[in-house]
Amino acid sequence: MSNTLLQQYGPWALIAGGSEGIGLSFARLLAEAGLNLVLLARRREPLRDARKQICSEFPVEVRIHEMDLTAPDLETQLVKVTDDLDIGLLIYNAGAVHGTGLFLDDPLQRARNLVQLNCVGPAIFSHHLGNRMRQRGRGGILLMSSLSGLTGGAYIAAYAATKAFDIIFAESLWAELTPAGVHVLGLIAGATDTPSMTASGIDFEAGHAMDPTVVAKEGLARLPHGPVHVAGADNRLGAAILRGEDRRQSVALMSAGSAGLYGLPVPDLPAADAE
Repeated sequence: MSNTLLQQYGPWALIAGGSEGIGLSFARLLAEAGLNLVLLARRREPLRDARKQICSEFPVEVRIHEMDLTAPDLETQLVKVTDDLDIGLLIYNAGAVHGTGLFLDDPLQRARNLVQLNCVGPAIFSHHLGNRMRQRGRGGILLMSSLSGLTGGAYIAAYAATKAFDIIFAESLWAELTPAGVHVLGLIAGATDTPSMTASGIDFEAGHAMDPTVVAKEGLARLPHGPVHVAGADNRLGAAILRGEDRRQSVALMSAGSAGLYGLPVPDLPAADAE
């Protein structure tokens, strides 16, 4: 797969949210394949640690930039850090730290930030870099989403809604860019053992968590075969159940799952056949 990755997506890949977790796993796999990297994240130290780790193992160039993906001047910042590079692969891996809470009990700004991070951000990055890929006739765009994006649920209203955007957006870009030779994939992850998910308060003992490297490997393998892939056999089974259930039942299942992972009360919702 390494030669294919370099030929289809090289010489540069950009990973938004590339300093740890799934993003870092993507970075290591791509560096092993010979791609140079641009890693973006909010915090300087994890970025420096990621660059040091990758450069000590692989003979590639790694550029790092601190960047707030909710910033109002995001597009301007993106142009500054990419215009001298031939970037053939975009991985937008942001938005994992969301926590839980009832929508009306949280500040409205929290929901606004999630919309900026998970909807506006992917649109800006995909528009700017996707145009270049279309012009050169090859490239790839991988947008990270979540099982939460398959159905609504208590405690995750804004997060789930924005992750649903990523799935539909990926499907639409796949339809538009496939004829131009650009691969697009919406990669749906479930609970994954990453620092950001741990920071959000998730209790991995209450549910199964995937290894981030396994998620990243599946994503890169499925990228040429979009538009959407659910990482992990257990997650694919769960996704099939969510998609096949009555919508009320799907919402109830997602609500119970989120409540269990975060140690919160399970909402008392009407049964699926209630009218």
